[in-house]
Amino acid sequence: MVFESLCQFALKIPPFSTLAKTRENEAMERAVAFLAPILSLSVTSVYSAAYLVSVISFAVVTLFLVILSSPIFLLVPLSLLTAVFAYYVIVTHPERIMDSYKVTLSEHADMLFEQFVLVYTSGGTIFDAIEMVAQSGFPYLSKAFRDMLLRIQNGVPPERCLAEFAENQPSKDLRRYITAILSSSESETDLLDSLSGKSFEADMALRQKNLELESRLLIVSALSTYMPIVITLAISLSGLAQNWAILLISPLLIGIHYSLKSRFADDFSVYFDMPNPDTEEAYSQKKAVDEYDEFLNMLMLLGERLTSGDTCEVALREIRDSVSSPVDSILDSILASIYNREESLSEAFYKARSRVVGLRVARLLQIIPLMCERSARQAGDRITTIASRLVERSATAKERDSIIEAQKLKVLLLSLTSSIVLGLVTSLSPFLDIGTLLGDGPFLISEPVGLMDVFPLTITLALITGSAGYQNSQMIGFSYPKLIGAISVFVFWATLALSGLLLGTNNI
Repeated sequence: MVFESLCQFALKIPPFSTLAKTRENEAMERAVAFLAPILSLSVTSVYSAAYLVSVISFAVVTLFLVILSSPIFLLVPLSLLTAVFAYYVIVTHPERIMDSYKVTLSEHADMLFEQFVLVYTSGGTIFDAIEMVAQSGFPYLSKAFRDMLLRIQNGVPPERCLAEFAENQPSKDLRRYITAILSSSESETDLLDSLSGKSFEADMALRQKNLELESRLLIVSALSTYMPIVITLAISLSGLAQNWAILLISPLLIGIHYSLKSRFADDFSVYFDMPNPDTEEAYSQKKAVDEYDEFLNMLMLLGERLTSGDTCEVALREIRDSVSSPVDSILDSILASIYNREESLSEAFYKARSRVVGLRVARLLQIIPLMCERSARQAGDRITTIASRLVERSATAKERDSIIEAQKLKVLLLSLTSSIVLGLVTSLSPFLDIGTLLGDGPFLISEPVGLMDVFPLTITLALITGSAGYQNSQMIGFSYPKLIGAISVFVFWATLALSGLLLGTNNI
């Protein structure tokens, strides 16, 4: 990483490193400790880089202003301001990186705690749980837990590693979960009692994202409706509606729409799960939530059968007809392995993981046979309890998803509404063009102007409307963006034709 290399380089320059050693910053120390699994930083190296960059910035700006012969009262303030700004950017960069992980860690904290619960429920140890998290593929947590495993192998107790890890976390949810894990280990209480479907920081982040989406809808509406309206009025009043050169405007607005789609697309999604690394199935959050929800229903049925005295093999066969897609294919794979190929329960569940989309269900498949090996009846009680607690998490995810779906619907309605508005405005273009002719505009036409005379403008707006509908639907992840684009063009053209018919401008 460039920032890491810059800090290491600045640390080797004595004036800056010597001055940096005198600085102490508790927030900086916490950020550096948090970033230790992914960046090799220290408080001294960060401050050294800040001093180096500020001095270079001051020198560059000063030299540039001297070359421009700027007066001294302008040169000094600008140079100092640039140096201070550069210093601030470097010093606060580790904290900004840490804060950027905050929401992600809150979302991953649910899955981390869930994995600890599953391992403990199956009779595993805290070391087994740490090892599972290290192998789960989390962007930050897995690397941190792999480093934790190395420390444990060197003799550091797992509880101490977890406690030290929790101290430097920006996510309160993650600290709360790790505290619950450590408390459960010390007091030998059931970790299931601490399992809930609430993730407070993730819920707050969702509300914040919802407010941000509301403001971004205004940007979408400005680009989809207001800008084309202003352009239409400007072109019509200037008498340029008949000039084919205005077609060059469409690539400009289409490019703006594309940049908007690229910038906002990730914000129209809800985090719930991670892709299962053992499968080739196409992943989406919606698929993961649906799979997880149906799998929990299967666990409820399985737990009831196990509690009544059935073995796991018999229970799976008995509940097959009560399971629907997408879990039916997973269960079919397990049953085929057990009864057709006479494989063990663990092997059957392991092979079935290749049909699983999300990591949560894959981890459940890994734990269930371990639970059943000890006692099927006790496993039934535990599975039923786990499923009932995890159902609340699924409901929370669906609640979050419904908020985002409402925003997506607003974008679709906005696209169609803008098509209608642009159709109405375009139908007025001939009248506006007549006004420019009366004002000695650039085009002198002796006959009244109709829609065919402003055909270049009509084609331009049709292209802009179709592109807006297509890219807006792509931005929100709609399944048929081309259909929305085509519908937008059709609505625009139909509105234009009907309005032109009423106004008498359809001289086709």
